[in-house]
Amino acid sequence: MRLLFEIDLNNYDKNGKAFKRPSARAIIIKDNKIYMVHSLVYDYYKFPGGGIEKDESNIDALIRETA
Repeated sequence: MRLLFEIDLNNYDKNGKAFKRPSARAIIIKDNKIYMVHSLVYDYYKFPGGGIEKDESNIDALIRETA
């Protein structure tokens, strides 16, 4: 497992409210298929993963979220 990139565009509204939650996502390829998760709430597909808890490493979060 390796970190491919980090995304942060730094284009925040300094006068607005923001909610920031770091997350880790996985690209899983098996038998020439890419595994995705379907969000029923928002009706879209995304890579498996989720939020990183306080004092949790990126790797630990990724393992927990993809399990």
